[in-house]
Amino acid sequence: MNLEHAAQLAPIATAAIALIAACVALRSMYLQRDIARRRAAIDFFIKTDVDGAMTDSYHKFKRHTCDLSALMKLPNFHTTEAYADVRHYLNICELIAVGINHGAFSERVSIAYWGDWLPKVYDISVPLITFVRQTPGEGRATTYDELEVLCQRWGARAEARPSSLPRS
Repeated sequence: MNLEHAAQLAPIATAAIALIAACVALRSMYLQRDIARRRAAIDFFIKTDVDGAMTDSYHKFKRHTCDLSALMKLPNFHTTEAYADVRHYLNICELIAVGINHGAFSERVSIAYWGDWLPKVYDISVPLITFVRQTPGEGRATTYDELEVLCQRWGARAEARPSSLPRS
């Protein structure tokens, strides 16, 4: 190989090296993004477990939804503290669903941690969610949509998994 031939191949070699470098850089960016999503999910979920207010919210949700139909039969039930407690917990679950659906949280980490519980929360709360969506001043037709979309996507996975303890 002479220098003229090498000089003719230099632009091709340079472009190939630049392409390889770009691929390595893109791969690195995607890996960093995925790590950041996993960390965000884990950080948020740790917060939900160690935060006393969140634990209280979970227990209030469980207590008030053990007989949601009776709660909903109370006159002006949407003005009760029980209603506010259930809505508060649903709002937190909606926030989690937004984080997962929009890529802020790793779905893989999230389903491992909340995959059994979020669909249960949604299933328990469907009558209340329907009320909120249909009652002016309480919500709109899209209230808790992110939670609904996530739970529909996870529904089959949750049914296939063995039962585990709910997360607080």
